[in-house]
Amino acid sequence: MIIILPLIIVIGLAWWLNPGKNPSSPRKIAILATVIPVLMLAIVSTVFQLLHNAAGTIEVSDISNICFIAGCGLIGISAIAAVGLALLQKKDIARGLGLGVCLSVAISIVEFGVLEWLGGV
Repeated sequence: MIIILPLIIVIGLAWWLNPGKNPSSPRKIAILATVIPVLMLAIVSTVFQLLHNAAGTIEVSDISNICFIAGCGLIGISAIAAVGLALLQKKDIARGLGLGVCLSVAISIVEFGVLEWLGGV
């Protein structure tokens, strides 16, 4: 329940910021530039946690923790960039970044749950 409620909120916000049937090229690039780094960090942190568990210790790995925090930092930077671009009247790119932030937050919520589950918490 703790993971499902934030996911529902984030998915609702992402639905509101949806790119439509034919998104413009800057919007596609903004979405991909926001989501891909966070997704890669989530994959890396999960792999490091699995390697840490294979070594015989059941706790959250420091490297996995650092990767998760770096992903959260990237989300924060993207959110600030989206607000800045909205203030500069670059609405198309700002909406793309906003959708990318929503998808990145959803990825981070799932990553948090998986890391805590693998860490034995």
